[in-house]
Amino acid sequence: MISLHGAYENENFGDELLIAIQAKWLQNEGFEVALPFAVNVYREQINSSSDKGINALQNSEKLIYTGGGYFGEPNHKTIKWGINFFRKKHHIPAKIFNKKGKEYLICGIGAGPITNLFTRIKVVQICNTAKKTIVRDIESYNYLLKYGVKEEKLSIAADVVLSLRNDDLNEDVIKKVKKYINRDENKFYLGIHVGVSPNDSNYSTQINCIIESLAKIVNKKSVIPVLIADKRNSKVQEEALNKLVSLFKESPLIYRHKNIWETSALLSMLDAVITTKLHVGITAYTMGTKAFGIAAHQKTKRFYKQINKEEFFCELSEVDNTIEARIEKFIKDEYWDEDTLTIKEKLNQEALKCKEEILNFIN
Repeated sequence: MISLHGAYENENFGDELLIAIQAKWLQNEGFEVALPFAVNVYREQINSSSDKGINALQNSEKLIYTGGGYFGEPNHKTIKWGINFFRKKHHIPAKIFNKKGKEYLICGIGAGPITNLFTRIKVVQICNTAKKTIVRDIESYNYLLKYGVKEEKLSIAADVVLSLRNDDLNEDVIKKVKKYINRDENKFYLGIHVGVSPNDSNYSTQINCIIESLAKIVNKKSVIPVLIADKRNSKVQEEALNKLVSLFKESPLIYRHKNIWETSALLSMLDAVITTKLHVGITAYTMGTKAFGIAAHQKTKRFYKQINKEEFFCELSEVDNTIEARIEKFIKDEYWDEDTLTIKEKLNQEALKCKEEILNFIN
């Protein structure tokens, strides 16, 4: 049995997908997977052992810290993030494995910045006692190196989700989602995912500007809007959805995430996606759908830089009345030129390095 640890304390499409992909790699090799501290929504979607918590860690032969951004803080509420690193038990799996003298691997993470000194010290300790730490971008590598992680412990791959291709999707899932969206191939389908409330205490002005700009674009009838909620029972997302719907002249399609593979299939069937979340954008991109990112977390900017599409990324704090023109340019842009396709193929191969590292580690 192999334990997988990740950012799985609440529902999040990207974190679910990251763990599911890595669990699939292990299960295809005949290993049982444990998700020690995962909430039930992860267990519903990822076939895993009934062992939970510390018991799962003690009964596992090896441990993998899976991909995600839980080793790097957001642009705001950094003190809270530093405290939550411990509250969310990210230090516990390494502690138990070190005590037992068992090996663990860190694979596909984003890292830094970490301003909380205690959290930074603990992250460095976790990385230095791991068999190896594979990060998903050069920025993560440089942060960990600067903080004191040994160079020989570090290597760079790409985000695990970038390993996905369209033929990884189950045919039954594709058929189900096709029935839902019922595409007219003569129309342009725009996915709209706003994961921040228009009443947000930090970004209400910017979010309202985005929503109003999107409504103007949709009301010109140049696109078919597909509104996306990437988690269930989210008051924040429902407030954004309700505001968008109230400004649209016609009722849009609304998709609410329940299953990671169905959501991935939906993203693959759109022409473009506007999103405030990293992995909605990454999944769309790797499935051949062009992506425009608007985000408050620096990890998201790194991805758009990595794919050479920084013109289609905007810091949430910097959103102003030019956003409408920028989105319209994005919709019209060819996007998938030869250079973009070359980068996409390269990143797919780099993401598969994570699979190679995991298989080498467990075997």
